[in-house]
Amino acid sequence: DIPEGWEVVRLGNLFREVAETGNDNLPILSVSIHRGVSNDEIAEEDMERKVSRSEDKSKYVIVRPDDLTYNMMRAWQGGFGAVQVLGMVSPAYVVARPISTERQVTQFIELMLRTQNAVTEMKRHSKGVTDFRLRLYWDEFKTICVALPPRSEQKAILSEIKRITDEFDALSTTATSAISLLQERRAALISAAVTGKIDLRPHFAQSLSEPESA
Repeated sequence: DIPEGWEVVRLGNLFREVAETGNDNLPILSVSIHRGVSNDEIAEEDMERKVSRSEDKSKYVIVRPDDLTYNMMRAWQGGFGAVQVLGMVSPAYVVARPISTERQVTQFIELMLRTQNAVTEMKRHSKGVTDFRLRLYWDEFKTICVALPPRSEQKAILSEIKRITDEFDALSTTATSAISLLQERRAALISAAVTGKIDLRPHFAQSLSEPESA
């Protein structure tokens, strides 16, 4: 069942596949299974895995804001995302461009595709004999269906998600800072104790004077 006012739509009715040839003036964007599409070019030394890049940027494909791009081999693992800036991605990625922006917000589609049901569907539509050989081709991807609310509701949902996640991030930052401060104080206390900067003899005397329990 889907909420009232929502509709079930094939991705092929929302997006079309495109393949614009890249050029030297655009940044090469990364696509993470955890963070989606980056907004700027990431240096190789800052990446989790070393990725060799071709000097010939015409081998890359252009992505534009509101595009949806995915790695054919890792889509079912989360290797996709909504594009927010003009750039390029590896030719190993499929680029899906909105047929119209009147029905959907691409960032909402990305979040829908990260739900467990959508992940299961992407894996089911992928072709290959084993998991590491699975590939999700455009002809299969475009047949996947998603439940879509009106565009205004999509934007409202995205706004509320951002508000909540911003609160979580703020709490996480505060907790991390508190843990770091406690760790620093613990280290300082140990250092002061073992170097004699804190006189612990009164504590020794008190401990020695206390009778041992039977």
